[in-house]
Amino acid sequence: MSAEMEWYSPDPAETVVWTGQPRLRRILSTVAGAVFWSVVALGVAFAVVTYLPPEIGRELPAPLGFAWAVAALVVVVQVGKVALAYLRVEATDYVLTDRNVYKKTGIFSENVTRVGVDRIQNTTLRRDFFGNLFDYGTVLLSTAGSGGAELAVTDLNDPDEFRAELRPLVNAAGGPGESRTVAAGGLDAETVDRLVTEARRMRETAERLEAHLDS
Repeated sequence: MSAEMEWYSPDPAETVVWTGQPRLRRILSTVAGAVFWSVVALGVAFAVVTYLPPEIGRELPAPLGFAWAVAALVVVVQVGKVALAYLRVEATDYVLTDRNVYKKTGIFSENVTRVGVDRIQNTTLRRDFFGNLFDYGTVLLSTAGSGGAELAVTDLNDPDEFRAELRPLVNAAGGPGESRTVAAGGLDAETVDRLVTEARRMRETAERLEAHLDS
C-alpha cells in the first residue's frame, strides 16, 4: 500500500482494519508475452540482416536499418506494456475500515471507490485452478440493488484473510454477509478440490525428487 496514503479520506473516527494490494505476480503473463514478442522481433531482424544475400544487402542499406528499427520499436512497446502493468498494480490500493471498503486505482489520475460495510449483501470469492493451488483470488462485493458485484477486490494473496476481517464488520452492521466461493472455468468446487489436491501431491513429489537429486 502507498506509504503516504494521500488519497485516503476516512470518515471521522473511522478505524483501518486491513490494507492490501493486488499481487505483483499478476503481471507475469504480460512479462512472458513481452519477452516472446521481443525475441521474435529481434530474431526476424537478425535473420534478415544475416541471411540476406550480400549483393542485395549492399543495395538495400536502408531496409536493413529499417528492420532493426522495427525490432527496436517492438522491444520498446513491450517494455512499455510491462511498465504499465507494473504501475497499475502499484497504483491499486485497498483499505478496509470498520465502516467502509475503499479501492483506489489510476496511474495518472486517482479514482477512489467506497462501499459501506452496512450496504454489503454478500461476498463472492472467485478463484481459478491456479488460484486454488497457490491461494489467491478475487473477492466480489455485492450491495442491495446493485444487480451484481459493485466492487472487486482483485487478485489478492490469501483473500480469505480479507473476508475474515470483513465478515464480522458486515454482521455487526446488520448485513447478511453471505459468502460463497466460485471456481472459474466452469468447474464445480468438488472437482477443483480434487484437481488441486492432485496437483499439490505432484508438486510435493517433484520437490522430493529434486531434493534427492541435489543430495
